[in-house]
Amino acid sequence: MELDQEAWDRWVAFRKAIKKPIKSVSEHAAKLKLSRFGDNQAAVVDQSIANGWQGLFAIKQVKGEKPVKTDKQIEADRQALADANNRSQRYWDSLEPTPFAKLKLCEALWARYTMQADLDTPDRLEWLKGVIALHLREVEAKEVVSDPALMSMVWCFFGERGAIRIRDRAKVITE
Repeated sequence: MELDQEAWDRWVAFRKAIKKPIKSVSEHAAKLKLSRFGDNQAAVVDQSIANGWQGLFAIKQVKGEKPVKTDKQIEADRQALADANNRSQRYWDSLEPTPFAKLKLCEALWARYTMQADLDTPDRLEWLKGVIALHLREVEAKEVVSDPALMSMVWCFFGERGAIRIRDRAKVITE
C-alpha cells in the first residue's frame, strides 16, 4: 500500500510539536505501519493527533456509532442475504405445507430481516407481515398460543390486539 505523504508529514510535525520526534531508527517501521491503514491513513493520523497519542492506532469506534461498510462489504452482505433467501425458499417449498410450519419459517425470516436492518428492511417487513397474517388465518390458534416465539412475533407485528385475537380464537376452539 502507498504511504499517504501528506498524512505522514502531519504526523511527523505533530510528533515534533509534542517534543517526541520520530527517531530515524523507527521511521521506516512507522511509515510501514501507517501505510497498512490503507485509505484510512489520514483518519488514523487525525485520530492520534486529536487524542494526543504518540502512536498510530486503528480507528476507534465512537460508542453508539455504526461502522461504515465499504461497497465491497455491502455487496457481500447483499449476496449472503440473497443466498440465504434462496436456501430458505428451497426449504420452504420442501416443507409439509402446514400453516404452522410456514409461520415458523416466517419467524426465522423475521430474525434474519431484523439482523440485516440496512437492506430494504421496511419493505421486507411489510411484505412479511402480510405473509404472517395469511398463515395466521389458516393455522390452529392453539398451536400459535402454545409457542412463545410465535406469540412474540404476533405481538410485534400486530400488537396487543393481535395477540388477544389469537388467544380468543384458541379459547373458542378448546371450549
